[in-house]
Amino acid sequence: MANTTAHGLDKTVHGISRVFNTIGVIMLLLMMLLVAVDVCLRYIFNSPIEGVYEAVEFMMAVVFCYGIAYTQRNKGHVSVNLVTRKLGVRNKAITSSMVSLISFVVFALITWQSFLKAGDVMRAAETSTGGIGPFGPLPVFPFIYLTSAACVAFCLELLVDFFVSITKAVKP
Repeated sequence: MANTTAHGLDKTVHGISRVFNTIGVIMLLLMMLLVAVDVCLRYIFNSPIEGVYEAVEFMMAVVFCYGIAYTQRNKGHVSVNLVTRKLGVRNKAITSSMVSLISFVVFALITWQSFLKAGDVMRAAETSTGGIGPFGPLPVFPFIYLTSAACVAFCLELLVDFFVSITKAVKP
């Protein structure tokens, strides 16, 4: 029963991570196209697109945060194993579960504070300093909420890693 629940959680979290990653990849593609068109317009027609710099800043936050959970899923983050490579399977699993739990707690706090910050920014009606083309200054809070949501997906991946590691640690 517990194994099927863990498998269901793992599958759900993996699906969430893939959706976030796909959105991040699409945003990266749009960002590259926007910059390429801006550069061409700037150097060929001496008429750049107004607000591209700020738009790219907002897009970059989404690109980075939306790929972090998927990278965790695929073990793509940098890890140092100088100490753990000499440990046995069980001790590696114990160490991995501790690292996953500590990481989860830290990022859960970051996520919580990010949502609080987004609320503060929304209440203060903060906007971007410059205009983005014909849209004028954009509100900042949606982008903070978007990155905070991506942090939730990362926390879920860390939680799955914790459960997988702790399961390996308690196996005889």
